[in-house]
Amino acid sequence: MNQMKQSILCVDSDEEILVDLKQHLEMVGYHVFTSNDGEQGLEIIKKERPNVIISEQQISSTSGSMFLRETRNILPDAMRILLTTQTDLDEITDAINIGSIHKFILKPWQSDTLLEMIQEGLQQQKLGIENRKLTLRLARQYKYLKETNASLQDELKQTKGELDNLIEEMDKANEQDEIFDDEEATETQLLEKAKLRVKQLYDEVQNLRQARDEYSETFATLNNIMEVTNPVVYTHSNRVGAYCSWLAEALELEKQTITDLNYAAILHDIGKLEIDQEILGKPREDLSAAENIIYRQHPFFGRKLIRRIAGFREYGDIIQSHHENYDGSGYPNGTLKDGNGVGDDIPLGSRIIAIASGYDNMLYSEVHGENLSPEGAIEALKEGKASTYDAELVDKFIEVMEDGETKEKIEQLHKPTRFARIEEIKSGMVVARDVSTIRNGFLMSAGTAIERKHLQSLKDYEKKGDPPVDICVYIG
Repeated sequence: MNQMKQSILCVDSDEEILVDLKQHLEMVGYHVFTSNDGEQGLEIIKKERPNVIISEQQISSTSGSMFLRETRNILPDAMRILLTTQTDLDEITDAINIGSIHKFILKPWQSDTLLEMIQEGLQQQKLGIENRKLTLRLARQYKYLKETNASLQDELKQTKGELDNLIEEMDKANEQDEIFDDEEATETQLLEKAKLRVKQLYDEVQNLRQARDEYSETFATLNNIMEVTNPVVYTHSNRVGAYCSWLAEALELEKQTITDLNYAAILHDIGKLEIDQEILGKPREDLSAAENIIYRQHPFFGRKLIRRIAGFREYGDIIQSHHENYDGSGYPNGTLKDGNGVGDDIPLGSRIIAIASGYDNMLYSEVHGENLSPEGAIEALKEGKASTYDAELVDKFIEVMEDGETKEKIEQLHKPTRFARIEEIKSGMVVARDVSTIRNGFLMSAGTAIERKHLQSLKDYEKKGDPPVDICVYIG
């Protein structure tokens, strides 16, 4: 990132602090504006559009929190840092909630710490802007697909009605005893029309399939963003998605419900992409009170991100509630009402994800405490029945996880994978991730065992100049 192009506004009532900030920040190449007045600071923001805004807790004409809230309304993408002498948690929480600050630092500060904070923030700002652009593009794409899908569905219904009428007319013609040339001509015309409509119906069904495949690609794009941005969150989320699918199948939920739950489970921690990596990398017990407040907002951040994409809005409530406990405690909202738990009010998908995610964290997470054996994790789930988790779902989850078939799936889930070129793919290999092409989209789903017909399809797409992207297969 070229720091010469980055500008910073510093607002503080102490002129000496402003001079010190300006001197240190300009030495490393930032363009710095300063002000000791909140109203003047807002005018600078409107005119200069700085990348970073640094404000103290109390400035003339307004509080630092209220000033930063105004800056958010004017320039939402700017990074907001609060300079404060306050160590009171309520004051810091107020600044987070009202001012939507990204960082806070206590006076007197260390210059190196402030510079590192600014550099990390600018990187996150750049990623956030790119993610919003991607989200907007995906939302527009999905809106088009949804409208096309609805239109095709209406046409299919209309076509079916027309075909039913044609069949009825032909049946009536066949029942007539007299056969004349004009009657035969009418039946021939009807048959030709029926053939034409059947072909149109086939084409429309193919279009519907393509729309479905493009929807799957939208989901794959979000999953890929997680993989690139935070591989730990990505691997955890995909394991949780598998656990949830297995449990949903055992509960005999509808096929579409299982698919939706799998998608929501894989995206359940996408809100962590909005949180500083330093916070995510710390053991939970080592987080400061302020850091813990920020961390506990990740389900809300996830809901906010997902609800921007029309086709995924229904996953928002599931994602937001996956850390709400069955007894009514939990976060980000907590659902306690007069001391009585309201666990059944938590979406079923959220309750399932809570169990699957908790189980996986017990096995593999380096920040949620000491890792347990599968047997130890099962015992921990039992201890959390009716408090943290839905007791009936825990019992069913344990039943599923102890099943021999599930254990084979788990072995497959943990098998090492590698990317392979088309010429390396052989019959018998198992695809570890969905396979798609650039132009034609979705080709085959994860878990597909490669057969001769798949090999031929891969080669055909390669000849057309549209080869599959990143074919990932299990090793061994």
